[in-house]
Amino acid sequence: MTRYVRAANITPAGMNLSDLLEMNFTPAEREVFGLKAGDVLLTEASGSASQVGRSAIWRGEVELCCFQNTVIRFRPHLTTSEYALVVFRHYAAAGVFADVARGVGIQHLGGSRFAEIPYPLPPLAEQKRITEIADIRLAEIREAEARLRSALDHLNEQVREILATAVAGELAPRSPQAPEPNHTRGSSRSGQINLFEETPNLDVPGLSATVPERWLRRRVDQVGEVTLGRQRAPKHERGRNMRPYLRVANVYEDRIDTSDILRMNFEPEEVAVYELQDGDVLLNEGQSPELVGRPAIYRGEVPGACFQNTLIRFRAGDGIEPEYALLVFRHYMHSGVFREIARWSTNIAHLGLERFRALPFPIPPHDEQQRIVAEARRRLDATAGQIRAVQASLARFPEFELELLAAAVAGELTPQDPHDEPSSELLQRLGPPRKTQATLAPSSRRGDTMPKRRPRPTQQAEPTPDLALVLKENGGSLPLPELFAQAGYNRDLPEHVELFYLALRDALGGTIRLTGDAAENAKLEVADAA
Repeated sequence: MTRYVRAANITPAGMNLSDLLEMNFTPAEREVFGLKAGDVLLTEASGSASQVGRSAIWRGEVELCCFQNTVIRFRPHLTTSEYALVVFRHYAAAGVFADVARGVGIQHLGGSRFAEIPYPLPPLAEQKRITEIADIRLAEIREAEARLRSALDHLNEQVREILATAVAGELAPRSPQAPEPNHTRGSSRSGQINLFEETPNLDVPGLSATVPERWLRRRVDQVGEVTLGRQRAPKHERGRNMRPYLRVANVYEDRIDTSDILRMNFEPEEVAVYELQDGDVLLNEGQSPELVGRPAIYRGEVPGACFQNTLIRFRAGDGIEPEYALLVFRHYMHSGVFREIARWSTNIAHLGLERFRALPFPIPPHDEQQRIVAEARRRLDATAGQIRAVQASLARFPEFELELLAAAVAGELTPQDPHDEPSSELLQRLGPPRKTQATLAPSSRRGDTMPKRRPRPTQQAEPTPDLALVLKENGGSLPLPELFAQAGYNRDLPEHVELFYLALRDALGGTIRLTGDAAENAKLEVADAA
């Protein structure tokens, strides 16, 4: 039994060896597939073409280690490992590997296609100068990126503080000369009372904020109407009363995304229940744990729209400003209140209609709600502008890195030195690379076989392979991209893409089936759905 490297171990930051797997390698196979310090390893396949050819240098971290057929090994001969890494990173960033890759669903670089890609070969001494300068510049880019990400973290913390002070009565306090509100409660020695003292049975960590004594405290369902959306089902995909509807994919924090609106049939009596009105607050009922309860206000963006049961609607009652309710719910999401009351199904957190209804809701006087909303909006808009500026700068870093790598392989980072030994002379002196000589049985070629044990994602909660269960929890049918997300897979992790397609392959034709145009509008549904 020998440890081996697979695609999941190759990350943009280098080799991640926290979860090396083992399988049996014969002595002859170890000779062929054994790794040596200085080998450059590349991912051979990925569900995303942009991730094919991701590379890192093997530095002999494990004494005896081999590699799997999801990895291509490049063993430098007339070049340094560091310069090869620069070249391969450039090819990945510039889309060279993506153009060469082939496949349906999972893109494969292919060892033979990779071997035929042109390789820029400067003199050995110049390669070393190039990599030294490239390393310095890349480190500067990484440091600048880290500083911006730190600034982004501080800005997000500022958002959390604005929301917390808004619902605690500290953002727009009442003037001492202002008349007392009609619902003034009894006084307390501290001048502050616990917001949640009227819900003693609610055991939710983190709900310990206090508010001014003039505020009221009620349950969410006492200050507005709370409704769960209509469930999707194959039978609703056609009918005489087709209407647009909103789902989790449309409701982001403080905004409704209308780029992908679906439709299903709502009978007239259902429209009376599920049609949205301007000012309704929509919350994600099922989401990842950190985003469960993500809220936004519907402002008529999609006229006549209804909503699905992956959303909860809060319709504010008399005396409650919808914009103020949105602040309360955003605070509950950012402070972890929604996460604490949620229940998990596989790796999807569900807010729960009854649990949401029972949450406490702080009620300031109406005029104070309006002042809080105005001041919070002013501060949040200013912070959002700063966040957009930082995000725009962060979005340019891949371009900076691509420009640097392109300059490196084009010989523009350092001047040429006429005293350097030309590459042609180096090739003549060293000759072609020596190939590994070993005789393998056809059945044991690691380039043609996959281990039975499936790869596991690293540093990430396991997504669910039970795709049929996820479909059942979402009405029995979902478009493929939405199933991917609802099942907890991360498209930015190549190993998650690989795991999803393995789960999909196992389930297709059994517990789930494919409907619609597989190329343009792939949709999956539970096989036993009526």
